[in-house]
Amino acid sequence: MGEIAVAAYEDSALVVDSRLIAQELEINHSDWMQNIIKKYQAQTEQSFGVLRFENGKPEVGSKGGRPELFAWLTEEQSLFYVTLSKNSPRVVECKANLVKAFIAYRQELRRRGVLLQPHSTVYIQRLENMADHKVPDHLWTTFREGAEILLLVEKQYKVPVNNFDLCDGSIGSRWKNYCEKKDADGNPKSWLCEIGEYTHKFRDKRGPRSCNAYHYNEIPYFKAWLRDQYVPLHLPAYLLNKYGKLAVRQIYEEQRLLNDYIIQLTEIKRASVNEQEKYELFLAAREAIVSRYLPFNPT
Repeated sequence: MGEIAVAAYEDSALVVDSRLIAQELEINHSDWMQNIIKKYQAQTEQSFGVLRFENGKPEVGSKGGRPELFAWLTEEQSLFYVTLSKNSPRVVECKANLVKAFIAYRQELRRRGVLLQPHSTVYIQRLENMADHKVPDHLWTTFREGAEILLLVEKQYKVPVNNFDLCDGSIGSRWKNYCEKKDADGNPKSWLCEIGEYTHKFRDKRGPRSCNAYHYNEIPYFKAWLRDQYVPLHLPAYLLNKYGKLAVRQIYEEQRLLNDYIIQLTEIKRASVNEQEKYELFLAAREAIVSRYLPFNPT
């Protein structure tokens, strides 16, 4: 096996060439690119950031001299992809070598006085994204006030999440529906104020879009709804849609939060191929972020 060389990409992210990983696994890189990297690109980018593709020199022995597509993978992206392979001794060794290579590179950066905290990029990007928006002083957004759920899911449940899908597509849409729901007599909620709006600059293909903003007087009601309704009822459904019944059952068993609702939600007589694939993606995604919350030791 060759040495896995880590490099700093132009955006300062620490990355490794996908061709080196294929070499480490002793598999054909073009096949790996087509059957694993491209196949699971959407899931990877949703949890671990956009992939960095590049055209390199043609593979040795290739016909026509066509440039070879490869990817610069971060530590989490590379571990996620490798984990999708069968857990053979070679795969286990490759994962160990990847971790060692990234650790060694970070140690060298620290020795040279470049202080890095592993896996902090995703949180820096989230904070930067919050600063992208100009919201009127009397209004708030679910992106900011619901951000605590990101840590609940990632740190406690050990599941990577996409901050846009969770805060907008799940929390944002369900909160809006809750606000608009009237009581049995057809009356609106007594505390409800007029819904405002602002331009949210999504850092993905959606770009700038108009989103709802809410009056600050409603924050206590939002926090109570988040605690009493969203976390126990809607969050399990979000995770189930993303990772399937097997994963959700495991998450809530680990957290000792298994109740009649979760049992009914995750009941399954026989796991389908799609269910098994979702579960394998969940396990791979979880393993890829396992070191994200380890204590940071700069020495």
